[in-house]
Amino acid sequence: MPPPDIEAASSTADPRTPSPAAGDDSDELPEKHQAVLGLFQSEVVLPAWVAAVQAWRALEAATGFQAGGKALPTAGRPKAVHWWISRTRKTSNIPAGIDGDDDEREDFYAEVTSWWIKVNPAWRKEGVAGVEDWEVHGLKREDGGDLDALPAGLNGLTSMMACLWWWYRIARTPEGQPGWSQLVADLVWILTEKTRAISGKRAASNSSEEPPAKRARTA
Repeated sequence: MPPPDIEAASSTADPRTPSPAAGDDSDELPEKHQAVLGLFQSEVVLPAWVAAVQAWRALEAATGFQAGGKALPTAGRPKAVHWWISRTRKTSNIPAGIDGDDDEREDFYAEVTSWWIKVNPAWRKEGVAGVEDWEVHGLKREDGGDLDALPAGLNGLTSMMACLWWWYRIARTPEGQPGWSQLVADLVWILTEKTRAISGKRAASNSSEEPPAKRARTA
């Protein structure tokens, strides 16, 4: 399918993206998630990134704010992710080796994009052999598709969020980079779909547990 509308993704939040409940604030998050949320909310300007943070938080809430759990595959993962994890995900510093010069930055952008393609399930990558194909066609989107390969939690999609947060900062003008905008739009779709799936399963479970309605007595 064609890549998402970059301009729209950068200026308008997905109306399907779950919103935090009224009165919800960072004090209600576990300490580790609160620290990460504070980082992701710093230096934020673009609505597309605000939407991504909102969608990430909604999924983390829906899955119980997992501090551990399943991780995204490490094959091809940017070294910056390990650097961040080894510092307990609390540092706002930009990892070494990704912001020294233009070549380092471009290498990091390519690493992040390649890793994202690699960790996605096979059904999303049909016809996408590499970054160039992805830039033209994007990854397949299908309501109800299996997204178990992309786990929530601090070990899961949070790592991809961190990569895009660094990219946002070192690019200075990420809105001018279609690659960043395309990745953010795709990640927001993933986060939103996973949250919707969880909500749907819970609604179905609650419905099945409700006692049958009593029939009205007739004279």
